[in-house]
Amino acid sequence: MKRALIPALFLSLMLPCAQAAVFKDETLQRLYEQGKFDDLEREAKQRSGSDAMAALALAQAVGNDKAALDAAIGLAERCVQQHPQAAPCHFALGSAMGLKAQVGGTFAGLRLVGRIKDSLAKAVELDPQMFEARSALQMVYLVVPGVAGGSVDKAKALESSIRETQPEVAKLLRARVAAQDDRWEEAERELNSVRLGEQRSFHNEVVNAWSGLARQWMKEKNPGKARAVLERLSQQLPLLAAPVYSLARIAGQEGRHEEAIKLYERSRALSGASSLPIDYRMAVAHMDLGDNDKARALLQRFVQDKRSNPSNLQDARKRLKELG
Repeated sequence: MKRALIPALFLSLMLPCAQAAVFKDETLQRLYEQGKFDDLEREAKQRSGSDAMAALALAQAVGNDKAALDAAIGLAERCVQQHPQAAPCHFALGSAMGLKAQVGGTFAGLRLVGRIKDSLAKAVELDPQMFEARSALQMVYLVVPGVAGGSVDKAKALESSIRETQPEVAKLLRARVAAQDDRWEEAERELNSVRLGEQRSFHNEVVNAWSGLARQWMKEKNPGKARAVLERLSQQLPLLAAPVYSLARIAGQEGRHEEAIKLYERSRALSGASSLPIDYRMAVAHMDLGDNDKARALLQRFVQDKRSNPSNLQDARKRLKELG
């Protein structure tokens, strides 16, 4: 797979105009957008109905806990069975299976692609304005074109069908397609034209797209451009962890490890931090500075956290073993 199949759930995203929320319940929606999954789980358990079942499935989908992830998928499947016309149920099922595809490896992921695609497509059909489902479905089409009916043309169609009703979302989706084709300048123009609005989940998706461009600029030996964009985003979206975290990554790549650690600490207190491998990255920075005691403590906390990013767990365990 060319990119990680993590639907929008672990990225915390959304948009300003003509768009439905994932949940009608305002408390569940707020917690979901902020990535506060422990709080989301607690609140969902106190409610009933399709929103509560879908929210609980999303909250319990933990990549480094196979039993919890399988239970979340089972709950989402029951949500779909009991509420077949509820878009959040189909979105939760596609999201949970997307996480299982990511952590299960390439072959396991490919076996699940069809079901992921069908679940997300049904969510889009039932609620065309749900940005998260449309965004995640486009990622599936772009990541695995030619598998389970995926194609770049279908990814483009998801954008063209909302060009009039959701113009800001359409710009983001066009930027993704351009980046997939290595048309970086076009992707940059589209992202520069996006009006951010007020919905935090959309903010995270835009930042994620910008971070992809920043990685490309780093490859092109243009870190100044990457920093400038991310610093601008951190000022425009001061409550968001992702821009600050990406700035820390750049600082670390350039050998400025003390600065990176300060930025990681700053990002920890911001929205969406729980989905970022902050402890792991800070541990790596401390190891590079020769402070193995701090690195060891951070790595131990990272591997014990049930919500740690599974893609970093193997290296974290390896580093812990090296440290003794």
